Amino acid sequence: MDDKKPQLTVVKELKRAIFLIIYNPKKGLIDIRLMQKGNRVAAFTATKNGLLLYNTCGLVGAEKNYSSKKLNLPEFQCVLIDPDGKLKKFNIPFYYALEGEHSQRSKDLHALRELREHLKKSSTESEDFVDQLITKAMELKTLNLKKHCLDMLVRKYDISPNIVMKCLSLFWDSIENDELNAQDMEIKRYFGNLALATLFFRRINGENTSDMEDLTTKIHAFINLNNMEKTDSKNLEPTENSQPLCFELLEDDNCILERLLTLAQENNYKEHHHARVTFASNNTSTYKEFISCFKLDDFVKYISLKFDSTEDRISNLSGITFKAILKLKDVTKLSEYIKECNVDVKEIVKLLIMHLMNMPLEEISLELIEKFIQVLYYACYGTEEATHIEYNETSPWWQDIRQMLVDMPCPLRSMIVAMACKAVNRIFEIKRQEIEFDVWESVTKENATWGILIGKLEDISILSIILLFKDSFSDNSLPKLQMTEFNINLKYVYTRGKGSVTELIAKWLCGMGVVPEAVVANELLEKYSSMCEELPEPNDDNDTDYLFIENNRIYVDENPKIFKWFSLLRQQFPLSTSADYIIANMCWEYSMAWQKSMQTCEFLKVVLQCLLCISDLHIRLGLFSIIWSTYIKQIFEVACRLVNKVGRLPKDPLCLQDVGFDSGTMVKFLEISCTYLDNFLKCSTVAINQNKTNIQYEKIWDESMPSLVEVAQDNKKTNNDILNLNLQISLSVYYMCHFNIKFSKPLDSLYDIDYQYIFDALNDNTQNREVNMKASEKLRNPRMKFLTKLIRSAVETITTSESNELYVSYNSEECLVWIERITLLAELWHIEIDFVRRQQVISLYHLGYDTLAENVIGFLKQPEVVLPPLLAITTQRFKRSLEQSSNQPEWIVTMPPQLYKRLQNTVLDTSIPAHPSMATTKAVLEKILLQIDKKIANNSANSQNIKTTELLIESCEVLIRRKL
Repeated sequence: MDDKKPQLTVVKELKRAIFLIIYNPKKGLIDIRLMQKGNRVAAFTATKNGLLLYNTCGLVGAEKNYSSKKLNLPEFQCVLIDPDGKLKKFNIPFYYALEGEHSQRSKDLHALRELREHLKKSSTESEDFVDQLITKAMELKTLNLKKHCLDMLVRKYDISPNIVMKCLSLFWDSIENDELNAQDMEIKRYFGNLALATLFFRRINGENTSDMEDLTTKIHAFINLNNMEKTDSKNLEPTENSQPLCFELLEDDNCILERLLTLAQENNYKEHHHARVTFASNNTSTYKEFISCFKLDDFVKYISLKFDSTEDRISNLSGITFKAILKLKDVTKLSEYIKECNVDVKEIVKLLIMHLMNMPLEEISLELIEKFIQVLYYACYGTEEATHIEYNETSPWWQDIRQMLVDMPCPLRSMIVAMACKAVNRIFEIKRQEIEFDVWESVTKENATWGILIGKLEDISILSIILLFKDSFSDNSLPKLQMTEFNINLKYVYTRGKGSVTELIAKWLCGMGVVPEAVVANELLEKYSSMCEELPEPNDDNDTDYLFIENNRIYVDENPKIFKWFSLLRQQFPLSTSADYIIANMCWEYSMAWQKSMQTCEFLKVVLQCLLCISDLHIRLGLFSIIWSTYIKQIFEVACRLVNKVGRLPKDPLCLQDVGFDSGTMVKFLEISCTYLDNFLKCSTVAINQNKTNIQYEKIWDESMPSLVEVAQDNKKTNNDILNLNLQISLSVYYMCHFNIKFSKPLDSLYDIDYQYIFDALNDNTQNREVNMKASEKLRNPRMKFLTKLIRSAVETITTSESNELYVSYNSEECLVWIERITLLAELWHIEIDFVRRQQVISLYHLGYDTLAENVIGFLKQPEVVLPPLLAITTQRFKRSLEQSSNQPEWIVTMPPQLYKRLQNTVLDTSIPAHPSMATTKAVLEKILLQIDKKIANNSANSQNIKTTELLIESCEVLIRRKL
């Protein structure tokens, strides 16, 4: 079934007119009239023996899928058939059906269509091309369509400017000013602006413009250009007594530029983002590009550029303008051309500047700069706003140019342009002095403003040149952050505030993996070098400086290129490059890097490493707090809640779902969080006796937002009790996850304060309430149970290596580290250290590490408390010994009855090693009895346990002697 819709909807959109065609064979005349009113449209002679055929049928027998834009109408509805059989079609333009202005507009549209066809089909090189074009253009009567015609000639076809001006001249002469409304006046103004813009284009390209003299005179009269405010620029013309014009950079600026160009060449400075400039292939295409960028419709004082032109268009226009003006035979007439064509001088100056900003640096020579100064001078020569500067005042006109240079992407080129503008400005000032015969100050306010701008651009140029240097930091570098392209200009540095230079340098150092210790060592080395002092000796007052330099100067010595450029930055920005400021920003960079890639815990370790290198304790403490609350706190909370919910280390899918990384990474994160909070607490509890330092930066910024170090220094002091509780939570959760211990709801069962309050109160996100750091007694047993599990897991990390049968070596370094960590948690929980040691002895003895247990027993303050569990373990050892004995009857006979009965009443614990050593067992028991004797004078309370211990010792001796 055919689903195609009929084409009637298309027909409704068509406009139709019906004409009456009357054929009189006797007279051989065809008369065409309007059907509605009968008015005659046309009449012409025809053959007397013809036949007028009116066809009402469409295409017959067409398939269903036949489609057409119109209804199925005949190709020729009305034709005249000659006697020789030829068909003559009637082609009646639609505008004959209209009346008044609509009829004229329709006629013009028809003529414009014919003109477009003529342009498409005819060659511009044909002899009659121009005559036919002008003839067809003269047929246009409607002002709007005349404008459309000019637009079409300029933008769509490669028509030369002189032909366009011929058409425009005809259109201009056809306009009568008395009959124009506001819209027509706007179009006429457009014609005038188009003519003047074309005249300027032809002038700067050295064309003969005599054909436009009459038109130009008429346009000047129309826009009253001759009556506009005239400048006194003639007074600036050279006289007999005036000094010859010198289009050169000022001496100081020349030295600065030479230094920076040498620096750029040394660092292989290459711009990465200068705009690409292309020139049109011929003059007509160039003309089209040129005109398309100007705003010609508005009633404005001067012809200016369009606001919405793309960057590429403006770049191309700047190239066209710069190239043409530099080729002028007489550049002194540039001011005359600009004035005659009513073009905004500032727009031309901006185009010239923009092209210089887009040129490759190697093409900007001293000769080109001097030529540029000359062009700038003669461009501005004709405008009073640029030339007339009040004594000791700044020029608003030149201030706009300065603002433009601030926004430009390349500070080095901006500085070159600023130096050229300063030179031009100085010429105008000298000429003004010669006229007014006044003695001006050697440095005027305008001149000083240029000097300040050049100084700032010099600083930022050096920064941009150096930051393009890339190298790899050798010897134990930090993880390198992705180095972004540094698009640095004065606006970027100015708008981002005081810490922007420090931030950029920190990014640069992070991109090369420079360690913070190297930054501090470099500062200390420069400090003693600048004071012409020898490096401190070991016994000097600066002993810490000596140690730090000795430990870390290798970083500076092995990376001479990096620290050569870094030292140059320190000379240029002595305040912004303080080691503390730089390292603070490095902390921030690595914090952001970790936030983007939380699987990479190395970034978080670097943050802590950098924090510990900051010497100013106020800044360090503030950064500890800011970085925790901004980057770490949220992930830490989620991880703790997840562990509390699961009661152990969560599996990978659950970790990825809630936290965003796997369980292994989560353990690493918790470990770093513990170290972070521990150092945070130490820094917070240290009595900071030093006053807050006055944070200073270079005077590039008037006012700006506070920098990172200022925010850190002014950060509110943290509540140490809350910080302590956060550390306790972090330690307990980390230890539990590291050993994968099961413990139900650890945050609820080990703490009597709502853990959410503990998290929030660290950053003052909740109302403060009194916190009792000593937990209630009901938490003591759960905490001891938790610590016992941790100690047992720590002891299980011990391994042994047997070199021979008599000597066993224990690898207990990891165990000792963990016992120390567990002791820290016990101290925070106000649980005595002796409890940790007792549990350590029990675990060591239980697993058969008797020698290690014997060593720890010597540190027990209450050895009698550990005696019962040791007796229980010894009893199990005896059961194991009996089980493994080759002569069990004799073994039993050697045992005292009460001891054997004790063995019979004890259930075997298979966790006890299968082959216990009776010799080490005896040694441990003797050591515990010795410690009890030392600590306690009256052992009556433990007399039964002591007697049992002595009995066990005697039994050990018998078993050893009989080798049972």
